[in-house]
Order: sequence, then C-alpha cells, then structure tokens
Amino acid sequence: MTRIIQVTDPHIGATPDYRLAGVDTRRTFGEVMEKVRTENADILLMTGDNAADYSEGAYEHFFSVMSSFEQPYYWVPGNHDKISAAESVPGGKPFRRSVELDHWQLVFLDSVIPRSPNGQLGTEELQALEKCLQDSTSENIAIFLHHHPVDINCAWLDQQRVNDSDQFFAILDKFPQVRAVFWGHIHQEFNSKHRDILLHSCPSTCIQFLPNSDDFALDTEYPGYRVIELNGDGSINTYIERVEVSDMGVDQNCLGYE
Repeated sequence: MTRIIQVTDPHIGATPDYRLAGVDTRRTFGEVMEKVRTENADILLMTGDNAADYSEGAYEHFFSVMSSFEQPYYWVPGNHDKISAAESVPGGKPFRRSVELDHWQLVFLDSVIPRSPNGQLGTEELQALEKCLQDSTSENIAIFLHHHPVDINCAWLDQQRVNDSDQFFAILDKFPQVRAVFWGHIHQEFNSKHRDILLHSCPSTCIQFLPNSDDFALDTEYPGYRVIELNGDGSINTYIERVEVSDMGVDQNCLGYE
C-alpha cells in the first residue's frame, strides 16, 4: 500500500505580509504542513496554486517548506502558477509527468490556460495523456490535475472547469486501469464517480469556498488535506483531514480575488 497526502492551493504570496481574503496564507500552509508531517506518508502531492502570483519569493518559500520533508513530493501547476517560474527558482523542483510505483502509476497533467482561471487540457496534453496510458505497464493508474473535470454544483466555479473534459473522459474510458482522478482548485471537498473511476477534490490550505453556491462565497470550514491510500489490488481508501489552524482571520465580506 502507498500512502499519499494531497495538499492543494496554498496561494503563497511573494512576501510574508501577503493576505488572501484576510488570511496569512504562509502561516496556514505552514500549520497544515506541520500536521502533514505527523502522517505516515510515502509521497506528498501538491495539486496547484502553490503560489498566489508565480513570484520568485512565493516559490522559494514553497520549495523551502517542501524540501524539509523526507518524503518525495511532486506538484502540478494551477492557474496562479507558471511552470517556468517555479522551475527556475533556487531549490525549485521540475514538474514531472508521471511516477511509477509498485502496482500503480501516477500521471500529472497541466490544465492551465495562461492568464485565465479556467481549465483546459488542449490537444497536445490530451495526446500526451493517451500515449502515456497506452505505454503504461501498471495495473492501476491515478491521475492528478488542478482543475475539476466535472460540474460540482457551484455555478461560479463550474465556469472554470476543464472545458474539454468530454475528450478527457473519452480517453480514460479506453483504459480500465484508470482508477481515480484527483484535483484542487475548488477549495472544498467533492466526491463522485465517472463510471468506475473515482473523482475527488481536496480542501485548500487557506480559504475554503462555500459548496453549492451560485456566486463567490467563503465557507467557515478549516483548511485540510486528503489522505489517499493506494492498495496493490487497485482499491483506494481516501478521506479528508481538517486542521484547526490558529486565528484564521477570514474576511467573510470578501467578494472575490484575482
């Protein structure tokens, strides 16, 4: 069994005084990661918006925290990220496309449209995904990306979902070894299925978005992370852990952010 901790959307700012809807995102990220440190994890997976503004200062802080862990970690880009910026900072770690484990392969996708909050894989990414699945020798595959590929009944966020998800699922349907898809972006827990494929999101390490809302709205839930246990027989155990961070300071009157 491989135990993965999924962490997402820390939105780390360029400087320590950055706040998102009143929240000190460096502090909440740090407190969540200290709780993650107590988990018996094999791998850490970051599913995007690691920075708030793809600045050097944000990525330096992000990679400094992540490199303090003994476990290997991997990341995918979010709409607030830029792969080239993340990879170029001192201590930065390249964006990898896949990792092979015992009985499992993890596949990482880039769903970012530059300068847009919306998600899209595009022809090249979809072709690369299909080739990866064709070439895979693993009995089981889990896919990680930033944007949600299905509606979550949250109207303003559903405008930002992967806009070519029909093509995405058409590819997945050809490969029965695909067991699950995990993502970030929506700052809330979501669980569903596409046929036999599990679909799961993860809470943010900072602010949480209110589920089932037509317009931008913040929730009062604490930050959290997802525990993912990949079993050798292809089954998955997964659940959310919340972290009671100190003095959240959420501005509930916030009407949105860039």
